[in-house]
Amino acid sequence: MASFPGGEPTGVPATGEVSTGSQVRLADQVVAVAALKKNPDRYTRLFGRARSEFGHAVCLCRDDQVVRLVIRCREGRYHLANWPSSGHQHAPGCHWFRSPAEVSGRSTYSAAIVAGKEGTSIRLSEELTVTGVSADPAPKPVTAGAGRSSSVSTGRRSVGLLALLHWLWESAQLNVWHPHGGRRNWRACRGLLAEQARDCTVNRRPLASALWIVPAFDRERADELNAAWERFLGRLTSTGRTHRRGLVLGEVRAVEPTEFGVRVKLAHQRSALFGTQQLMDRVQRSYPAVFSSQAERSGRRQVVLCLVSRSRKGYPMIEDMAAMLTNDAYVPCDSSHEAEMADALVAARRAFLKPLHYDGGAVFPDFVLVDSEPETFVEVWGVQGRATYEARKRAKQAAYRESGKKLLEWDVRGPLPDVTR
Repeated sequence: MASFPGGEPTGVPATGEVSTGSQVRLADQVVAVAALKKNPDRYTRLFGRARSEFGHAVCLCRDDQVVRLVIRCREGRYHLANWPSSGHQHAPGCHWFRSPAEVSGRSTYSAAIVAGKEGTSIRLSEELTVTGVSADPAPKPVTAGAGRSSSVSTGRRSVGLLALLHWLWESAQLNVWHPHGGRRNWRACRGLLAEQARDCTVNRRPLASALWIVPAFDRERADELNAAWERFLGRLTSTGRTHRRGLVLGEVRAVEPTEFGVRVKLAHQRSALFGTQQLMDRVQRSYPAVFSSQAERSGRRQVVLCLVSRSRKGYPMIEDMAAMLTNDAYVPCDSSHEAEMADALVAARRAFLKPLHYDGGAVFPDFVLVDSEPETFVEVWGVQGRATYEARKRAKQAAYRESGKKLLEWDVRGPLPDVTR
């Protein structure tokens, strides 16, 4: 398989990947998805015939409809991808299932996120190549809204860092949990994220070359992975007042003060990132649920997407950051109470998805149970004594009643409800 900046294969099967819909039709043959991923070269001629004669493959996750898949070829290697805007047509639990547009913030970004048969093109509000500034730029004096990216897009014609992080997570199906998927760890997440990044461009630049997804720790490959990190940093070149920036995606292990600011240590990676205290204060205000003491005590995961440049002395400097709280299975959560609910749903072996807001303020349920017919919406009422929140809560409850939708509620002042039914 082709290599990603971190040095790991991008398309190998990963623990935690769902298995429903495990067969596809290529031309006139039915093939197991696991076999395609394990040995794609064995099926090169079949891929080519399906692409030339039929123009697509067919996922067999549903008996009641034909769900097409795109056949892509990159550097002589074939692979399958979602047909544009059809991810919701797959069965829940299928490898290619994606959140329906009505429960995803991406629906407001049709001009900024353009999916086609050859891949996805994204317009990021932050420039990856900057001219007219020094190689050691000062952090932008921006105050972000709570829980949103500090580079919020304008007019939805571009995405901020949080929206890009949410797109990656949603495209990799990491906002979806299915009990047949097994345990999900960082190695599994990285493989799925890398698989999505290879078919994406950001500001006309291949995302695979601009993004470093921290590889899972591997003692035997430590030197190899450290060398790959240095090659990534080497691409962040500065010439005069022009410098190239990159993106780093990982999980925060610690934030430590230094003489000149802060050191951000990432899980699985020896080398740290550096930033100003001013920037870190702004990020912590913008994402209070991610950096709360309660989240840290409960062992929740703090996933970050950082915009980085290289200082004159060669240090990786954080210029901006988006952050996301997840539970232990890397399911995104907007609060520690949501993380408790996600844990309970995982333990109860429920199949569910977490709607992601991107940079927008659209109102979604906290979770959607996709293993019931019709689906069940989950709301966690966690804010007390705030008039605006109580008004929104009553409005949402009334909307559920009027539409006849099934609702599972948890007022956090009481015990968790029975989530097994």
